[in-house]
Amino acid sequence: MNPRAVAFAEDAPPGRGAGAAIASWLLDGPVLLRNGPHAGAVAGVVGASGTVAYVYPEIAGYYLQWLAWRAREGHARDPLGARAAAVQHWLRVWLADAHPPRTRIHFASSGDDWRNGAVFCFDLAMVLRGLASSGQAGLVTVDETVVAGVVRELERLIGIDGAFESCVANDPETALPDRWSSRRGPFLAKAAAGIVTAARTLPTIPEPVVRAAEATFDASVTALSRAPHPELHPLLYAFEGVMALPDHRDFVGTLATVAAQFDELLALASRHGSLPEVRSMHGDASGPARVDVVAQVLRIGSLLDAHLPSRSVDWSTLRHLRGLLEAEVRPSGALPFAMHSEPTAWNTWAAMFADQALAFVTERDAVRAHCGGDPLLV
Repeated sequence: MNPRAVAFAEDAPPGRGAGAAIASWLLDGPVLLRNGPHAGAVAGVVGASGTVAYVYPEIAGYYLQWLAWRAREGHARDPLGARAAAVQHWLRVWLADAHPPRTRIHFASSGDDWRNGAVFCFDLAMVLRGLASSGQAGLVTVDETVVAGVVRELERLIGIDGAFESCVANDPETALPDRWSSRRGPFLAKAAAGIVTAARTLPTIPEPVVRAAEATFDASVTALSRAPHPELHPLLYAFEGVMALPDHRDFVGTLATVAAQFDELLALASRHGSLPEVRSMHGDASGPARVDVVAQVLRIGSLLDAHLPSRSVDWSTLRHLRGLLEAEVRPSGALPFAMHSEPTAWNTWAAMFADQALAFVTERDAVRAHCGGDPLLV
């Protein structure tokens, strides 16, 4: 272990214990629907009473990726495989449910969810990536009809410049809200990397889709160097996309960009004691401190240390962020969305990010062993 990282990785047993609790909640708790027409779907959030308001494909893709990573970590494979098969079954249901498929399926009144008026590249990419990873891990035999359905939607998203649009409205006359998720930006590096890595194990992904992913990745990395997201969540998605393709021809140069911008985030965390949702050009902060963002930072910090072990890092702040994250893990293994809150719901993707983050900071050798390939970032 790098001696300079000892402060980041000390107190390993609590991290592993928290991870075991999170994994139990994700595998055996209310996250995965067991019954009904949407059995196998994954909840984005779970109400404090255990109710699920909606399910959606992006989180299903995350869950498949998390299962593949857990398999690599040595978790018992039978329960992982059973859950991967259930999720894949639901993806068939989702694709057959509507054309174009819905972005979110609500079980209670949701008003007019604008997301269901469009198809999103990021969501589709996460599904494709999760299928490929769980298939490569031997957890499931990938259903090529599901792959074909996802590819069909991705082909609609290829823009006139050959790169993916962030989303496409189902009705061309409908204007979508102007948000980071509805326009191109650095965050699409994670989507593009997911498609590129999926194509390495799923040969039926057509070449035009792969070329669009490669073009999207290059454009997203360029955008990262010129105008990084002020919102930390998508900014960290961009970092994650870079880290997912360490064999990319420009990885060394882009890694330097990521490291410099990451250090700016640590300086922000040092000033504020945590990480806000949004930062301004002048370093001002706004929005809640988010559990998922802290987990994302810890994962990127671990990967940067693995790739650049001799660089100078603010380990004290990273250790502080780790403590904040561990404090949010409830005895059940559930985590909220915002830190220091009294939640009315538990957040599924924050739980997956946190499980992986706590493993990364306590298992430095494992991170270093895999940093030359796909780190299976959820």
